Amino acid sequence: MMRATSIVPAIMSILGFTAPAMAADVSCNGLVTSGDTMICSGFEPNWAVELSCVGGTMQSSFIDAFSGDGIQTTPGTVVFSSEDPWTFETSHGISGTIAATPGGCTDESDAVRDYTFTPTAAPGLSGPFFPFCCRMR
Repeated sequence: MMRATSIVPAIMSILGFTAPAMAADVSCNGLVTSGDTMICSGFEPNWAVELSCVGGTMQSSFIDAFSGDGIQTTPGTVVFSSEDPWTFETSHGISGTIAATPGGCTDESDAVRDYTFTPTAAPGLSGPFFPFCCRMR
């Protein structure tokens, strides 16, 4: 007779699942998988913040497409003060909160995204700030 504790691993094996594979490798602040980048893009004016997980360390970039000098990307640092929702501030002067909103954010291209960024500050811009979507790349 097979015990209940051995049935679950057997079923998981048949279905091709293993316990470690079921958990996401979200190694940077519980938000971004190692080697990936989250992009939160604002419109009117056009700007974005990128959060990249490189070697287990989160890095940020500010993308400025509104100041008249073409599209400028400036790398920087980021510090998180909370997770889920993720409140952060970058060395560029960007601050705000990212919330997990599965299927709850629709961007300007009508694509549905799983994260919403609510900025509280951005360099060269004054409020009010409105929430916008984030996507993984």
